This record gives sequence, C-alpha cells and structure tokens, in this order.
Amino acid sequence: MEIRQLRYVVRLAETLHFGRAAQLEHIAQSAFSGHIAKLERDLDVKLFDRSHHRVALTPAGVAFVERAEEILAQVAGAAAEAKSLAPRHEEVLRVGIFAEGAGELTPVILSVYRELQPDVRLEFTELSMVDQLEKLVSNEVDVAFVRAPFDDERISLRPIFSEPRVAAVPHHHPLADAGEISVTDLLDEPFAAAGTGAPAGWSSYWSCDDHRGARGRVATHVRSIGECLMAISCLGAVDTFPQTAARLFHHAGVSYVPVPDAAPSTVTAAMRNNDLRPHVRAFDRAVQHAVRNHLDLVPNAAFAPAA
Repeated sequence: MEIRQLRYVVRLAETLHFGRAAQLEHIAQSAFSGHIAKLERDLDVKLFDRSHHRVALTPAGVAFVERAEEILAQVAGAAAEAKSLAPRHEEVLRVGIFAEGAGELTPVILSVYRELQPDVRLEFTELSMVDQLEKLVSNEVDVAFVRAPFDDERISLRPIFSEPRVAAVPHHHPLADAGEISVTDLLDEPFAAAGTGAPAGWSSYWSCDDHRGARGRVATHVRSIGECLMAISCLGAVDTFPQTAARLFHHAGVSYVPVPDAAPSTVTAAMRNNDLRPHVRAFDRAVQHAVRNHLDLVPNAAFAPAA
C-alpha cells in the first residue's frame, strides 16, 4: 500500500467523482481508477459502489477513509516534526527546471537570487512533462520554471514572459523549408503528445487542440524534450515548441518553423501557495527584478500578464 493510494481514496471520497478526483490529483482518470481498483484488490475489500450514475462509499470504505485521513495527517505531522528538528544552519532552495527553463533569463534570475540570498544553497532538479507539477506539489522542489497552461489551487504562478511558438517537424517534412506556417497546416499531422501525468490541458495546448476542436492524431507519447525530438526525427511526428526551445535544443533531424497564429507560450515561476518561507518567497522578487531589467536578453519575449 502506498501513501498516494491513501491520498487518492480520500480524494475520491471527497468528490465521489472519478473524473474530478483524477483532475484534482493531476493524473489521467484511467490511471486514477487503476490505483483505486488495485487497492481494493490488495485489500480484498470493496471501498466504493460504482454505477453509471453515481459513486458511493461502502461501509468498509467509510471506515477505511477515516483511517486513511488519520494516517495522512500523521505522515504530514511526522514530516513537519522532522523538518523542525533538522539543523537550520543552511537553507536550501530546490529549483525545478523543465526543458529550457526561462531561456536566457534563467541564469540572470538565479544570479539575482544569490545576491538577495547569499547564504542559501541552490540545488537543481530536471523536470519532465509528466512530473513537473507533481514534484512541486509533493515537496520535491521548492520553486519551478514551468510552461503554462496549467491550473492548480495549491500553486501560485509568476509569469516571466510570453513568446511566439514554432512548429517542430522532421527535416524532410514538406513544411520544413517554409518561411512560416499556420496552425491549420499542422492539424492533420500526428503529434508527439505529452504522456500520462502531464497537467490537465497541457498536452492539448501544445497539440493545438483549441484550433482543431478535438483531440488530434498522436504518433506517440513522450515525457521530455529529448524524447519529443527523437519522435519527430525518427517517427515523423510533429509538435509545437516555444521559440526559446527552438534556439536552445538543436537536432539534426528536426526543423523549426514559425507559427505566427499559434497562441503565445508563457513561462512561469511556480511555487506552493502555503510555502511562506522567506528564502522561497525571495525567488519571486528575483524573477520580478530580472524581468523588469533584463527581458531584452530573450529574443521576441513580451511581458506576460499576471496569473
């Protein structure tokens, strides 16, 4: 039995709706349902009654949820107590970075932060498409450079900048040599889509589903920029990238083509709403300073509206 299974059971008991519970936990509904079913098999107990019209707790489920809530509270308390007893001689800021982070502005932000907090040690964690939100929510990182869109009531976002998007296509693709293309040129192409676990709506955004009005063709699912580039080069997939990624991620088998009518991409600094530690909140000040004074380092970047 895993802690996350207990969390999922409690979440389903709160919502009594598999789709809503999965959305709040930022995983696919099929994966969420699988975790619940596996727990019931392992326990050999039915926790939920399911029908086409409703989900309800069984008597065993009511009892299990009560104990699960107690256990989760104990785990959280133990973690808090352990942290309170840990040596405080050195603060650490764990920074999660997805792909290119904030591009050319990333080292500037970190440099400003070190000036603001010279006694804080920085640690870095690479984030993937599928774990970027989970690692922040689960306290594996303190702040993160991530790309919108996603929406989570536990997370606050500081927009850093917005920029144009480009299409990433195989170098032999008919569109590869175009000066620019339209989103409509991509709608029938097979996309390298973000895998299970990506923030809700995130994969649809990069696959231009808002223009298509439906889910598009999927060549394969990927978890990282590296996997995405391989899928484009070797499988004939396409995808859209922020312009910064096109500058920083070169691949012999991939061509980047501007897509002026695609909605701009916004990079953000994300942190937990309930993390009020001064050295964490100082990161937001570093971001604001860098944006005000150094945004011109990022080609075609524009000030992004506040989230």
